[in-house]
Amino acid sequence: MVRLSFLGGTREVGRNAVLIESVGARLLLDYGVMLDDEPGFPSHVRATDIDGVVVTHAHLDHSGGVPIFYLTERKPVFITPVTAELVRVLIKDFIKLSGYYLPFEYLELESMMRCRRDLHYGMKVRIKDLAFTPINAGHIPGSFMVDVEAEGRRILYTADINTIDTRLVRGARIPKRKYDAVIIESTYATQEHPERRELEEEFIKEVKLVLDEEGRVLVPAFAVGRSQEMLSVLYAHGFRRNVYIDGMAREVNEIFLSYPDYLKAPRSFMKALSTAKVVRGWRDRREALKRSSIIVAPSGMLQGGTAVYYMERLALDERSGVFLVSFQIPGTRGAKLLETGRFTIGDGEEEVKARVRRFDFSSHAGMTQLHEFLKGLRGEPKVYVIHGEEENCKALTDWAADELGLEAQAPTQGDEVDV
Repeated sequence: MVRLSFLGGTREVGRNAVLIESVGARLLLDYGVMLDDEPGFPSHVRATDIDGVVVTHAHLDHSGGVPIFYLTERKPVFITPVTAELVRVLIKDFIKLSGYYLPFEYLELESMMRCRRDLHYGMKVRIKDLAFTPINAGHIPGSFMVDVEAEGRRILYTADINTIDTRLVRGARIPKRKYDAVIIESTYATQEHPERRELEEEFIKEVKLVLDEEGRVLVPAFAVGRSQEMLSVLYAHGFRRNVYIDGMAREVNEIFLSYPDYLKAPRSFMKALSTAKVVRGWRDRREALKRSSIIVAPSGMLQGGTAVYYMERLALDERSGVFLVSFQIPGTRGAKLLETGRFTIGDGEEEVKARVRRFDFSSHAGMTQLHEFLKGLRGEPKVYVIHGEEENCKALTDWAADELGLEAQAPTQGDEVDV
């Protein structure tokens, strides 16, 4: 038997962590954080009790808690090279912003990096009596699903998946193997994404409307993945002038360029970056605001970063536009903007005069894609649904049971199951 322990990411989006145990090995799949006023961690597991950590991709809800295992131990962390570089950037920033609440510092991050074991898609890794293989997840560059073999059982952990090709990465393909168990995300289990071509055309149409009125377009976007996707979309539709990129996305761009094998179209991406103006300081920011321009800047939910600087200066300009392209967690400033049309500027809330729109450029599979993924798997695997709000976890669980006849459940934090 193989035991699965669900330490986090159950019936919620954040702090993903699954412990997988065979007779001889204990492997941790992700160990993320819940980003709130005070970061939330998964259930505790002792560093001495694991044989290694697998980090499926760089986003902090999957990687942010991993340095905690490097206070004293030196266990291997299995990671793709591009993810390792991205994790270094994101966790350094995380420590800078939330260090007061964290049980680790920069030293532990560097210790973690010294223990990295670089992976490549399709590469089989053995740990005692357990073996695993990373498979492209189509989420962001370097992201992967984990195919685990142990005790004659085969288990698939999808982490975050996207089966649709984007400008940046190729979509995940359904593995052609029989699995005994599948642990699957459900972020958009009750929601369909718009068709990608139509979405791009609608976004570009709105951008042109603003520019035609000599306005400025702010595109708040996640620094890792979404900012680069938006630059690629703009380039593909012929924008060669007055596109600016700011914030942490600048450093991420350089990392992606260093690992072209993880990009769908590295040459196109390189051209997209070469035509965008890199904002290097306050003088450049003021310059970007003086002309009709498109500014791509983190944070994607307007919680901080350079996007807030631009937002405060564009919000009251009715000729300009604020186009949200990232998921907006309820309670964030971006979500409040969509709900109320208001934004905090200085000491008070103001009614935003700029055109505000949301475009669903998601890097997660939508409802139909999740259904097709489960339907396409061979055999009759047990299904464990995580990484979604409670109603989404329940919806995908019910669908897998009712439509496919599979044994399915949405575990709660701390649940243990044998496969």
